[in-house]
Amino acid sequence: MSGVAFIKTSLIDFPGRLASVLFLPGCDFRCPYCQNAGLVDPSRAEAGQKPSSLAEFLEFLDRRKNLISGVVISGGEPLLRVETPRVASSIRERGLAVKLDTNGSYPSRIADVAADYVALDFKTSPAAYGRVAPALSDAGERVLESLAYLRSSGTPFEVRITCAPGIVGPVELEAMALSLEAGDEVLLQEFRPGGCLDPAFDSVVPYTRAAMETFLAILRRRAPRARIRGVWNEPS
Repeated sequence: MSGVAFIKTSLIDFPGRLASVLFLPGCDFRCPYCQNAGLVDPSRAEAGQKPSSLAEFLEFLDRRKNLISGVVISGGEPLLRVETPRVASSIRERGLAVKLDTNGSYPSRIADVAADYVALDFKTSPAAYGRVAPALSDAGERVLESLAYLRSSGTPFEVRITCAPGIVGPVELEAMALSLEAGDEVLLQEFRPGGCLDPAFDSVVPYTRAAMETFLAILRRRAPRARIRGVWNEPS
């Protein structure tokens, strides 16, 4: 597999582990605020940026596997790739745990990866998924199916919500909360402009901390463990 990218070391992407992050190319969503535009649309790759191959990444792991304890398989959308379960197996053969980042569009493929931890991105209210996945008429239903599977699987997981203005707001969060349960680990993330798939989002002003606290209160009515992730940067 070619066209991959990776981060050598991360302290924040795999809870409780020092990890590397592998980004696989291709995505079936078109989230306008996505900052991995080169993976979603190869024509958006930065000039002069040389993609890596999977073989190069695995060779890197062979050199670093005693220094890290896990690998995050991200994207793009990694479940688009038929090779992803084999990639996960190759990582485990090196004694490393696997975390899967997914948008939830392929609920039937999650089990094949056999991840130790899963992060499911909940993009917006199920009825509004046309804003982020215009080519998938049933995207919202697929995400809810993925969430139901994860609850039944016994695999530790988190639900991530990126609070991008125009995609997620109070109305959407009220609807999203109806799909959450008390035991769900829900993380609200700040939208950060810059390098977005849709350049118009580069000038979108993120929500204030006060707004995010209001959003958190909405979610906690159904998911009391919900919290805000990350260091906050108020817009100037």
